[in-house]
Amino acid sequence: MEQILEKLFDSVPKARILRIFMQNPDQSFTFDMIVEKSNVKSAQVRKEINRLLKFGIILEKKGSIKKELSGHKDKNGGVNIVKTLFYAANQDFEIFQELRNLIIKSSVASRKNLLQRLKKLGRIRLAMIAGTLINNDRGRTDLLLVADDVPKGKLERFLSELESEVGKSVHYTLMTKDEFVYRTNMYDRFLRDILEAPHEKLINRLNI
Repeated sequence: MEQILEKLFDSVPKARILRIFMQNPDQSFTFDMIVEKSNVKSAQVRKEINRLLKFGIILEKKGSIKKELSGHKDKNGGVNIVKTLFYAANQDFEIFQELRNLIIKSSVASRKNLLQRLKKLGRIRLAMIAGTLINNDRGRTDLLLVADDVPKGKLERFLSELESEVGKSVHYTLMTKDEFVYRTNMYDRFLRDILEAPHEKLINRLNI
């Protein structure tokens, strides 16, 4: 196991790609999906996929996807069925569960790094992590942000990078200060569930 792990964790791209499979063991991904989710260059993704296949950590299977055709419509309504390869975690791999547990534990976002990046988004009044970001799959949201001036593009780039690091979709909730205060005073059930569930506050200028 130690020799395999040494080979697996010698680069950031490798760790990102492995996290995608370990965090989503029941899902299959095309090559393009892995490139998009990992934010890793195609050549590097190809190299790491081949190595994971060689180790037996992931499996390759044939499938098909629908692709929209540009221009004229055909008999299929402008949709073409394209054969492609899918990749998925090999749950019969001899140390699959041990490896998955290790990956999940190592996927928790660095609090210090995350805090620094959150501060760059804008004037954040409350930043709270829960769910996936603290290894709790039952949370109703992974990230709660209360702010009035977060640019949409900047937030989307931040979330894309964060998802590539943890290997899983990050569900977020964004509210203005007025909305947060209103929903708090109204005992909003969704907000109460978030605040009562396990979480960590990285920024708390609202003193809640």
